[in-house]
Amino acid sequence: MKNNTKTKKVKRFSSFLNNKMDYILFVTVLILLSLGVVMVLSASAPSALSRTGKSYTYFLKQFEFAIIGIAIMLFISKIDYRFYKKYYWLVYAVSVFVLLLVLIPNLGKEVNGATRWISIPGLRTISTFRNYKNRNDNFLCWIFIRSQEGIKRFLERIC
Repeated sequence: MKNNTKTKKVKRFSSFLNNKMDYILFVTVLILLSLGVVMVLSASAPSALSRTGKSYTYFLKQFEFAIIGIAIMLFISKIDYRFYKKYYWLVYAVSVFVLLLVLIPNLGKEVNGATRWISIPGLRTISTFRNYKNRNDNFLCWIFIRSQEGIKRFLERIC
């Protein structure tokens, strides 16, 4: 009699590097990113020239962040999306905690009447609300995936 037990494959780091990437999506992102950086250049060149004496100041800053963003995107694209399922609750809890940090005096920074930023000395200000919105979207998707009926109930309530 044959042994029909299935062996579970253990993923190693080398399999992490072998994950396939969606090249059509990658090229689309590069095109949109390029258009955005060119628009920043065309819109900000006169004001950058009058403020700093160099017309490429804001463009170079935007381009620098675009390159960093591409590197992060390439790294994250290699991670299997099922890996994140284990950490949805933790990531969501951390984002709620960071959102509540703005209530601490001298840590939350008010800009245009809204206290949604955390000011860390020596670093830039961090937008906690933007971070929370992204994590909240991920968290809701996770909840809906876990309960297919949840989508149906949700749509029935709002329609």
